[in-house]
Amino acid sequence: MALPLHVGLEHPNLTWLVIVGILTFAAGLGVNLYRSLGTDTQTDPADDTDHSE
Repeated sequence: MALPLHVGLEHPNLTWLVIVGILTFAAGLGVNLYRSLGTDTQTDPADDTDHSE
C-alpha cells in the first residue's frame, strides 16, 4: 500500500538539512546568549532615576 503523504525520508540530502538546521539553531542560541550576557549599554525607559547628579 502506497503512502498518501510523501515524508521525504528517502532523500539523501535530508541528513544534511537536519544537521544544518540543528547547527543554525545552536548558533542562534549562542548569539542570543552572547547578547544577553554582554554589557548593558541601553538605558531602561521605565527607569526614571537620574544618574547625572
